[in-house]
Amino acid sequence: MTLNLTPEVIVDFIVAVCGFILTITTYIKPKTKRITSLNYIRLAIFSSSIFILLDGLAILYISKFLSIITGFTLIPLTLSLVIGITYIIKEDFYSLGFVVVIGLSVLLIYLGFQPNAVDIQMQGGYIRLPWMGLFGNIGMILTIISEIYLFYWGIKTLKNAPFLIKKEARVFFIGIFLASVVTMFFYLLNLIDTFYILIADFTLLIGFLITALSVIIEPKLLYILPFTVYRIVVKDREGYPLFDHDWSKSEISENIFTGFINAIQLMSEEIMNIGGLLDIQLKDGILILHESDNITVGLITSKSSKLLRYSVTNFTCDFENKFEKMLKEGNKDMRAYESADELVEKYFSNFPSRIISHKRKPLLLTERLLKLPLTLDTDLKTIIKDEEEFDFIKSEIFRTPESTAASFISLYNELKEELNDIENESEKNKLREND
Repeated sequence: MTLNLTPEVIVDFIVAVCGFILTITTYIKPKTKRITSLNYIRLAIFSSSIFILLDGLAILYISKFLSIITGFTLIPLTLSLVIGITYIIKEDFYSLGFVVVIGLSVLLIYLGFQPNAVDIQMQGGYIRLPWMGLFGNIGMILTIISEIYLFYWGIKTLKNAPFLIKKEARVFFIGIFLASVVTMFFYLLNLIDTFYILIADFTLLIGFLITALSVIIEPKLLYILPFTVYRIVVKDREGYPLFDHDWSKSEISENIFTGFINAIQLMSEEIMNIGGLLDIQLKDGILILHESDNITVGLITSKSSKLLRYSVTNFTCDFENKFEKMLKEGNKDMRAYESADELVEKYFSNFPSRIISHKRKPLLLTERLLKLPLTLDTDLKTIIKDEEEFDFIKSEIFRTPESTAASFISLYNELKEELNDIENESEKNKLREND
C-alpha cells in the first residue's frame, strides 16, 4: 500500500504531538489542574490535536472514512471550547452558542453519512480529501464559531485584567489572537491555495501554546470575568476584627460594610450555631458568611459561587486551627493574625488583586519608602513615638481615602485641646481648694 506522505501530513503530525504534550502539561500543573473552566479548554486542545492527527491520517491513507471522522471531531472541539469560555465569562454552561453548536452538530453527523460528503482531489500537486457541499459548510461554520468565542474571550480578558496581571493578559491575548484571527485568516486562504493550511496549523499550535502557558503561569487570568472578589473579613464572636484582606481598590461602598455588620447581628442564632454557610444579598454585592466556634468569616464578592463557598468554609477551618491558642486566649491584636495571608494564598490565590491600578501606586512601595506630606508626617511623629507603629500607621494611611488622615489629625487636636482644658480646670479647682 502506497502512503500519501505530503508536507501537510508531516505538519499535521508535528502539531498533533505538540498538542498532546501541551494537554498533559496543563493537567499536571498543580495550580491549574482543578480549575473547572480549564478542564473544558484542555479538552478543546486535546480535541484539536485529535482533529489534526486524524486529518493527517486521512490524507496519509487517502481514506474518506477517516476524513468524515475528522469532521465529527469538530463537535467535541467546538462544544468544549464554547462551554469552557462560557463558564469562564459567567460561571455557567448554558448559552445561545451552546444551543447553536448542538443543532449544527446533529446536522453535521447527518450530512457526514450522506454520499459525496468527502471527495478525493489533486490540489497543489498533492492528493487531498476536501469536505464537500453542506458537510464542508457546516464544518466551516463550527470552526468559525470556535474562533469567534476564542477572540471574544481574549478581548474581554485583556480589557478587564487588573494592573498586576496586565502584562500576562497581553501575552495571553497574543496567543488568543494567533489561535483565532490569524489561524482563521490562513484557513480561509486555504480555499485559494492549499499551502496556507500549513501556516494555519502552525499558527493554531503557537497560539494554543502561548495561551495555555500563560494560564499555567498565571491562573488568575481565568478568574477575571465570572465574579469580583472584594474583601474577606474575620471577626471573633464578640465582633472584634482579627483579619482583613482586600482585593479591590477600596471602591466598596459603606453600604456593604454596614450590611456586613448588620447581617451578623440579624443572623438567627440557631442557623449560625450549626456552622452553616449563608449568602446574604447586599446592595452592592453578596456576603458569604460562615461562623465557627470562635470566629465569623465574611467574604464580600460580586456574586456567589460553589468555588467561593468551598474556599470560605476551608479558610474558616484552617484559620481556627492555625490560631486556636490565640483565639481561646481572646487575643484581639490584628497584627498577631497577619500570617493568615498564607491561608488567603492557599484558598484564594486564583483571584486577581485590583488594589493597584497603575505602576506608581504607593502600595507597590515598602512602608519606609512611602512619602507623606511634611506637615502630616511631622504631626504623626509627635503623636506616635514607636517607629514600627509609625510605619504601620503610615502604610494604613495609603490604604484609606485622603480625607481620613486629615480628619484623624483634626480630631486628635480637638481631643488634645479638650484634655488640656480639663487638666487646666482641674488645676484651678485644686488651687481654689488649697486657698
